Amino acid sequence: MESFLSRRLAESHEAEDIIDVSDGDFRQRILSADLPALVDFWASWCSPCMALEPIIRRVATRHRGEMIFARMNVDKDKSIPASYLVMSIPTMIVFSGGGERERIVGLASEEAIERIIIPYISA
Repeated sequence: MESFLSRRLAESHEAEDIIDVSDGDFRQRILSADLPALVDFWASWCSPCMALEPIIRRVATRHRGEMIFARMNVDKDKSIPASYLVMSIPTMIVFSGGGERERIVGLASEEAIERIIIPYISA
C-alpha cells in the first residue's frame, strides 16, 4: 500500500511538470511567459507521441522552474497548431520572447531535446 501511494504521489508531482495548453490560453501561458517554453503538439492516437511523453517528462522534471513544458492536443485545439504550420506529430516547438525559436519534428531522444533547450535555459 505504501509503495502504491508513493508511486501515485510521484506521478501527480510529475504531472505538474507539463501543463496542458489550448487555443484559448496559449498566448497568455506560452507567448507572454517570462520563461522559455517547449510545447509538444500531440494526439492520443499517435504512437510516436506516446513514446515521446515519458522522455519529455524526464526532461521537464530535470528542468523544473527553468522552462515551461507544455503540450497541446491537435485533435482538440486546431487554431494554434495551424498558425504554426504543425503538419505532422509529434512536433515540439521552443518558444522564447513571444516567438518560435526551434522546432523538432518526430520522435526525438532525450539528448536531442536537451541540446535544443539548453541555450534557452542558459540565456
